[in-house]
Amino acid sequence: MELEIYQWLVPLISIFFLVRTSLQYSRKRRTVTSTVIWLIFWIIVMILAIIPNEIAKSMATLLGFKSLPNAIIFVALGLIFLFIFYLSSSIERLEMRITELIRRQAIESKALADKQAELNELKEQLKI
Repeated sequence: MELEIYQWLVPLISIFFLVRTSLQYSRKRRTVTSTVIWLIFWIIVMILAIIPNEIAKSMATLLGFKSLPNAIIFVALGLIFLFIFYLSSSIERLEMRITELIRRQAIESKALADKQAELNELKEQLKI
């Protein structure tokens, strides 16, 4: 079996990103969930590059598609939508956390301003 350029280049790129993702996790820049998702993604990409025909044929047979390109496009679109859903959910969670943080900060700032006003009032009363 003769390997095409992509069949050795893509696994090298995948290994780079597997190592990079693992290092980001060890440096606390990624969560466990995110790390697992990206590790699985890069492993799948590597496997698809090494044995594309066998996987495409089994995927087409399993899903009932007559042609390999249709099966590949269908599965790729499904994965893209899955990633978009995951990313949009993450963005929503971040937005809610930021909103909550800003609300808390505003309440604390108001309380601090009230205490400062009381302190200034007491200072004025002591001067009299």
